[in-house]
Amino acid sequence: MSVMTMQKGWMEQRRHERVAATLKISYRILDAKEKDGILQQPRYNQTTADQLPHLAQKFHAYHAVTKDISEGGLSVSGEHPFNQGDQVEISLQLPQYNVSVTILAEVMRASSFFELGKTMYNAGVKILALNREDMDRLMKYLLSEKLRQQATRQN
Repeated sequence: MSVMTMQKGWMEQRRHERVAATLKISYRILDAKEKDGILQQPRYNQTTADQLPHLAQKFHAYHAVTKDISEGGLSVSGEHPFNQGDQVEISLQLPQYNVSVTILAEVMRASSFFELGKTMYNAGVKILALNREDMDRLMKYLLSEKLRQQATRQN
């Protein structure tokens, strides 16, 4: 069995195929009051993508980077601890777009590690909601990045 066959079989077992990607994100942790009604808010059911950055400006944002991303979630690493079960609002800048993609997500797993003299934190987050325009941007990015990475591996 070749490596490609094993890798393909492994990837097909995932619900959503992940694409390796190092992208800068900013995020904020939602408080208990926001968790209950956030899916009903206009930013997730009727807000246009160009309005989203203005809605989140009044909140403290933490910064991190992605390790990989899929249509179902992303893996992130940063200097601020994550807690399993936290709901977060993530602003993700995709390379080919001028507008950030805003995602409502839940921290499914969290861990820490020590690197270069400081503690760093990892999280696996599951996407709960994003608006249609942001979903289209994310899907186009994932497809183009997957094709680019496949072409790089074959050369």
